[in-house]
Amino acid sequence: MSGGTNLLISVAVLVVPLVVTAVVCTFVVRRVRREPRRLSNAYWLLAAAVLLGNAVATLGFAGSNPVLGTIVLLTVTSPLLALVFAVFLILNGAVMLRRERVSLGNSLSLLAGLLIVVLLAVAVPVMLTGPVWLRALWILCALAAYFLAFQFVAFLGYARLYRWLVRDRPADWVVVLGSGLHGSAVPPLLADRIRAGMTELDRRGARMLVLSGGKGDDERLAEGEAMRRWAVDHGADPALLRAETASRTTEQNLRLSDELVRGDPDPAGPGLIVTSDYHVFLAAVLARRLGVDAQAAGAPTAGYYWPSAVLREFVAILREHRVVNAVLLVLIAVPAPLALLAVASG
Repeated sequence: MSGGTNLLISVAVLVVPLVVTAVVCTFVVRRVRREPRRLSNAYWLLAAAVLLGNAVATLGFAGSNPVLGTIVLLTVTSPLLALVFAVFLILNGAVMLRRERVSLGNSLSLLAGLLIVVLLAVAVPVMLTGPVWLRALWILCALAAYFLAFQFVAFLGYARLYRWLVRDRPADWVVVLGSGLHGSAVPPLLADRIRAGMTELDRRGARMLVLSGGKGDDERLAEGEAMRRWAVDHGADPALLRAETASRTTEQNLRLSDELVRGDPDPAGPGLIVTSDYHVFLAAVLARRLGVDAQAAGAPTAGYYWPSAVLREFVAILREHRVVNAVLLVLIAVPAPLALLAVASG
């Protein structure tokens, strides 16, 4: 090829990634500003971050192959990062089981950490000496783990960003989601939610605070009424409080609270959902799906409780979109193991 052609190719290799990155980043920013409650924003944002990192590598390593460099860097660092993350999950899982009752939900961080350790521990012996079918199985599991890790990082990162994006949005009303009573007493986690709701009521100048929760089978009082009494006992203005006492699920919390607000004689503007910090983004996504005009804010949660709670939220997201996730998982994780088996048998 001529020198002019080589120059054009070099310029294209440098410029095209930058143009693509600029277009994608602009699209993502507009999308997030227009509707921050979209779950897909999380994946678009992480994709934009990956493109941006590659663009920076392109500028920093012009003349070399930044894509290859990025792949090598990820290949080298991923096992170490995964091991550190696994140790953290196992330690957190042990603390969680010591402080809370033993259940599948409370064991998620421990189980996730153990699975990561097993996957890493068998990698070298399986890939070096294992039969072809076992190598194919390990590759399948590793690709599935990468797929889930990408989704989890996107979900976790955007959930944190979402709270910052909507921190100063106006709210005409505030609803606090229930989380269960101890008999008729408000437990600490629920008290933190109510306290945060009272703070947001004052900070955003809202005109109504809805306390939402029905009566469980083992509860002596409807949760919404117990929450209302707790708020009054801790300084809330009774005239601003409304108790929603029929809901049994988060979806019912949102739908029935919205109906209560819309039934008020004064026209209602946008609202604010107050829940625990680990539950904020999922509540916002659900509100959008139900057509409830409300953003979400979080109350603080004990540090040891947070990892397992976030994993439960992530599992709930996967379950809600299980068909799409199953299709993507097959497309991403299955071809490489099948190719390995085909080559070995051919």
